[in-house]
Amino acid sequence: MPPAIQTFKRASAPQRVRALALIAAYKLAKMLACLLLAAVAFDLVRPQAAAWFSGWLESLSWATRHDLAVRVVDWLLGLGPHEFRLFGSVALLYAAMYAVEGVGLWYAKRWAEYLVIVETCLLLPLEVRELLHRFSAFKLGLLLANIGVVMYLIHLLRTHSRKEVF
Repeated sequence: MPPAIQTFKRASAPQRVRALALIAAYKLAKMLACLLLAAVAFDLVRPQAAAWFSGWLESLSWATRHDLAVRVVDWLLGLGPHEFRLFGSVALLYAAMYAVEGVGLWYAKRWAEYLVIVETCLLLPLEVRELLHRFSAFKLGLLLANIGVVMYLIHLLRTHSRKEVF
């Protein structure tokens, strides 16, 4: 291998690890958020917790000023134990997926790069639909960040050797 290519590989390896570590930290943060949502959802199965949550939601002054917030609060108040268990279970599944992706990326595993590309690409149409339905700069930023992650990972997969897949 020519020395110039060896130098490039040595120089780009720390940048690659740093970028993957950043994406891994993002995935692990999403995992923690999903675990928190699951814990809250499973706690809301208890009647006492559901009653406290209902009172808290109804006390939010901003919720009565915005139509969307009123609809969300009404929807949440209408959920029963079954729906909260279902929501908690789905949040746990997402947390597990984000944990696998985050740990895999943290250790720079090629399979994790493939997994993140597939998972993110499957969710992009939903993000675009949500952005078109109700635009916000935050949603646009998330969409662009996710597209950037996919493009970066595809670039990594195309430029590095194929023998390190697993």
